[in-house]
Amino acid sequence: MNWLNLTTLLLITATSGAAAQTSRLNPTADYALINGSIHTMDAKGTIAEAIGIEDGEIVFVGDAEGLPNVIGLGTEVIDLGGAMVLPGFVDGHIHAAVGGLIMLGVDLQTDDKKELFALIREEIETNDDELILGYGVRFNPWTDGNPTAAMLDDIESERPVYFWAIDGHAAWVNSKALELAGITKDTPDTVPGFSFFERDDDGNPTGWVVEVPAQLQVLSALMEISPEFMRDGVEVWLDRFAAAGITAVHDHGIQGMGQYEGFQMLTALEEADTLPIRIVGSFYWNDGGVDPLPGVIELREQFNTDLVKARYLKINLDGGDDKWNALYVEPYSDKPEIEPQPIIPYDVVQDAVIRADAAGIDVTCHCFGDLAVRKLLDAVEAAIATNPPRDRRHKITHGTLIHPDDYARFGELGVIYDSSGAWMSFDPLLQTVSTTRLGPERVQMMFPTTSVLSGNGVFSFGSDWPVSGYVSEYRPLAAIETGVTRTLDGRKDVPPLGGDDAMMTLEQALRAHTIDAAYGMGLDNEIGSLEVGKKADLVVLSENLFEIDPNDISEVDVLYTIMNGKPTWDHTKQ
Repeated sequence: MNWLNLTTLLLITATSGAAAQTSRLNPTADYALINGSIHTMDAKGTIAEAIGIEDGEIVFVGDAEGLPNVIGLGTEVIDLGGAMVLPGFVDGHIHAAVGGLIMLGVDLQTDDKKELFALIREEIETNDDELILGYGVRFNPWTDGNPTAAMLDDIESERPVYFWAIDGHAAWVNSKALELAGITKDTPDTVPGFSFFERDDDGNPTGWVVEVPAQLQVLSALMEISPEFMRDGVEVWLDRFAAAGITAVHDHGIQGMGQYEGFQMLTALEEADTLPIRIVGSFYWNDGGVDPLPGVIELREQFNTDLVKARYLKINLDGGDDKWNALYVEPYSDKPEIEPQPIIPYDVVQDAVIRADAAGIDVTCHCFGDLAVRKLLDAVEAAIATNPPRDRRHKITHGTLIHPDDYARFGELGVIYDSSGAWMSFDPLLQTVSTTRLGPERVQMMFPTTSVLSGNGVFSFGSDWPVSGYVSEYRPLAAIETGVTRTLDGRKDVPPLGGDDAMMTLEQALRAHTIDAAYGMGLDNEIGSLEVGKKADLVVLSENLFEIDPNDISEVDVLYTIMNGKPTWDHTKQ
């Protein structure tokens, strides 16, 4: 891949014909990418050779012979050398802002308890900080009970220790952390029944803290959580997103600081010209006693810049299977007597969805279990029956299990199904915790992407980074590989989750991380495909994904990422 001078290029391309899209008569393009395999992801599935970019927009897509119509003396020309080009990757569900809080300290993602405690000991012995932080504690090694403060006290009792669980919805802390936070036997649970301190038979907190409100109650006593503090961490990860080919994300809720402060932080990054991605944000709602409409309307009015837009109402309806607080049509296999309640009552959710829809506001909802999925679909159906027609982009995220009776409802109601590609394998979490909770038959039905797609539904990939069930993964190429193979990189000996029928085609998977993800956040008229008039967001890969073993997709290098017509990642400058 190299740069060409203009004279050479014009000699190469001089010809009378042009089979291309172009909106310019005068040759003024800033960049021209030539000699590529450019998969536009447009409705026709067009594969082009060249693309022209001017003022952040695409002004030409087509064959090389059309380039003289758009190239001028100031045009920088990149010879792609046959490399594959795709629209910039779009992540339909991420927590970009909160990643600056969670992804700090030591990485504890391991299945082996001995290795886990070795990592903890090494961190404590080599780290002089007053607070020991870490992330990624997995659930599957703890099938005999959650880890306790006493286990950490044996290693460190003088300094507070705070470790985030892999899903971001629990934390493991030592006794010093509980002491400094004032958490005792007499401390009431933060949100009884939802967010609480796990306790022993005598009522004493064990050191396992469940759900974000209680987690922040502890963490905020140990450190000052400010936008300035979080911004430093966010900027590090934003650069990594760009290096992975990501150009746009749908943030599903700012936590750790006020939502208004979070959006201010993001717009400040944009103003400083250090924001390498587009962000569609959400008003985060998990309290049925609060009317979310005023909050989401205020955010929408105040934050609507070129790169940062507050648009969605994010609803939390249930939890996860590990804590028995996901909502399922059929009972839990291991504890059939448990009847978890929704985080927000169903009637309150339906009322909010109807009113938001009437105001032209789309919702995205955390629906882990199939009953939660059904209830949100019911709410959207009620909104459609109540309100005038409009271009709706309501979205259900996670949908780890969807009842077969509801597969077709996504297409019928126009609800986008968004879920995490990297989760779509029979990984150790599904083999242990999920199989225990749900039984093997339901586990093999998890993440029914092809079933929803066959019913004319729209599916988008959303990483949910930095949280996960088993592995925290933000790279789109890793999601695409797992979605296509239904196996996890490094564990290819495990049969594909759901069998061959559950495997997405590569075309489906690419659409799920480009145009369909853009559709799922209301940006498909601007990004998601490479067409004249759209924003110049694209990624250049080292291999053509259609020409390699699908099991190698996650190993492909991202060579260049361009967002808004500007390079945000260049492998030659690293």
